[in-house]
Amino acid sequence: MPITYEIDREQNLIVTTASGTLTDDDVLGLKARLVQDKHFKPGMRELSDIRNIDRLDVTPAGVRAMVKQDRDDAVIVSSHRLAIVLSDDVAFGMARMYQMLTESTMDDVGVFRDIEEAKSWLKSD
Repeated sequence: MPITYEIDREQNLIVTTASGTLTDDDVLGLKARLVQDKHFKPGMRELSDIRNIDRLDVTPAGVRAMVKQDRDDAVIVSSHRLAIVLSDDVAFGMARMYQMLTESTMDDVGVFRDIEEAKSWLKSD
């Protein structure tokens, strides 16, 4: 599976990691699994590390579907703080598109190229 996650309940943190080819279905599937996970709670912080993907097959239509899924799950994800870390320019652009489109549902989405900067941002208020 190209995208996995671990939940650290003590630190209120989810760490997602992606590798290989990342598709719309992979990201949508992750979002669905997360909100169904019994350890996922509103207000958690998430570090999404997708620096090691080989190829990004996430489409603009897929990003819009992700935003729709966030709206459908707004009660659960509205207070979720998400830091997305990537190195590829195309992936960075798609993440920024997601960030802009989801502002009305999730106001705490950050897009970063440096993982330490993302970690610091997640810890800040």
